[in-house]
Parts: sequence; C-alpha cells; structure tokens
Amino acid sequence: MKSNDLDPPDESSRVGPPPELDATRVDLNKLRTFFVIAERGGVSAAAADLALTRSAVSHSLSSLEDSLGVTLFHRVGRRLVLSREGARLRRAYAEAERRIGHALDEIGDETREVRGRVRLGVYPGFSRFRLAGALERFLREHAGARCRLVQGSRSELLQGLLEGRIDFALSLLPGAPATAGRVRSTQLFEQALVLAVAKSRRRSGRGLEGLAALPLVDYFRNDPLIDRWVAHHYQGRRLARSDVRVWVGGATDLALELTCRGVGACVLPADLVEPYRRRGELVVIRGCGSPLLDGIWLNELSGARARPVQTALREALLQPAEA
Repeated sequence: MKSNDLDPPDESSRVGPPPELDATRVDLNKLRTFFVIAERGGVSAAAADLALTRSAVSHSLSSLEDSLGVTLFHRVGRRLVLSREGARLRRAYAEAERRIGHALDEIGDETREVRGRVRLGVYPGFSRFRLAGALERFLREHAGARCRLVQGSRSELLQGLLEGRIDFALSLLPGAPATAGRVRSTQLFEQALVLAVAKSRRRSGRGLEGLAALPLVDYFRNDPLIDRWVAHHYQGRRLARSDVRVWVGGATDLALELTCRGVGACVLPADLVEPYRRRGELVVIRGCGSPLLDGIWLNELSGARARPVQTALREALLQPAEA
C-alpha cells in the first residue's frame, strides 16, 4: 500500500533511496490516459473516449502510479477523486498539452484546407436566418468541411457536449452550475423579442387593455414568453393564460406560421419577423421602453484542443449576421 502524508514510511525499513522521477522515463500514453480519467471523472468514461477497454485503462493508471510511487486518485464511494499529487499532475499536463497544441498550430500551414465533420447542437427556437447565414459562410469558405446539426433542449445539448457527442451547443443560457469548469460559454449576440400579429388581427385599443383583446400563440405552459414580454413593458403585469389559443412547445417556425395566419399574436425574435413586416404581412406591437432582449450563448468544452474545422465553425458563428 502506498504511503500518504498521514502515515509516513518507515525509513529504517527502506532498502535504498527512493527512485528519482525522470520525465524521460514516463510513458506519455499513460500520462494521457490519466488526464482523460481526470477530465471525464472515471475509468469507464475515459475508456469510451480513448476507445480502450476498461481493464486497459485501469492497468495504465496502476502502472503510472507504480512508476511514480504516488497515488493519483482516491476512491470515494463509486467516485474517483484526485489526490494532491494527482491534481498537481493534472494541471501540469493540461498546461503542457495546451502549449504543445499552440506550437503545432504555429508550425502547421495556416493556409491548409479545413476538412472534416463538426457537430452543432441547436435548440429548436434558434433563428433559422442567423444559423443559415453562419453555415453558408462556413461551408462556402471550406469546401472540405461537413456539418451535422442536432436539435435538443438545453439540458440534452449540454449532456451531449459533456459526453463528446457534439462539439458546440447553442443555448439561451450559459452552461449550468453543474458544468462549471467543464463548459466554456461565450455570448454570441443579443436578440430582440417582439410581439407580432397578423395585419388582419391588428388591435383597435392601445396599451395593455388592447393586448388583452388579442388571442395568443405561445410556447411552453410552464414559462409563457408573453408573460416576460408584458412584465418587461408593463411594470410586471400579466395577461390571462386563458387567452393563449395554441401552445407550440419549442416550435418557433410553427408559432410564426400560426401568427401569419391570424391565429393569434406571438412573441418572436425580431429577425424572424422582419421580412414579414416589410411585406406587410405582420405588424409589430410596440411596448413601453426598451426592447426585451435574449442572450444567445455558444457552449463548448473547456480546455479541449479544437480541430481546425471546429475553429472555423466557431469563427463563422461569432461573426455578425450579414444584412
């Protein structure tokens, strides 16, 4: 059994001096395996990432601990928790991998063709105009690139990100508290939310009383967007939920279509409404004060070295929308 700080070794029983640690004699593959175990939080998850058997990963970790003469993880229940030495080694390895990655990027030809597949998670209500514009720029500039879109809720996309099934996740919110330190969130832009109605449904009255006479289309019963819009513009007041004629879940395109057909007024992203407003099909109902804004976030794994195709898509998503 390896000694620890609470149980120092018996110096009188030591046959010779402790072996000196020499980085040139440490198997870098075993260091990488250790790092993946630390990042993924367990042997099984690391084995899946590395495409190895669980026993091979366990053997690699045990061999590394033996060669270093320290315990890198403590088992707490069914979890592996980094020891003090393990945490130090994890930080050092992460920094070394980061610096090597930068060096490889500098050595590589900056004009090399971007190729390969990138996987982007999208929540159902994300603006199709914004997304289509970013993908069009990305694919136009990189003929060898391919993109696969995955739709899901915020929690589903975050889980897919953590499990390595997608490379990026678009969300109305940054990463959840449970993913702190593992997910990096970057705000892409803010979108204005407007209340739109078909021209034929234009209200006759003004203010909140005029709104109360309109039927509504909304998304989720547990968090109606009309509540946020009205509260923002009318000092926290609300409309009766009985005025909502259709609940469409996350189907923004369906909400837009129903609004155009005169089923009811609906809160929608301004960029979706604008083409229909210009054609005179929809009217935007003005509230009081500044527009209601939603932040749109790009979530990705922290510390992961991005492939060129991932970097290219990220840059396309971060570019302002073309007029």
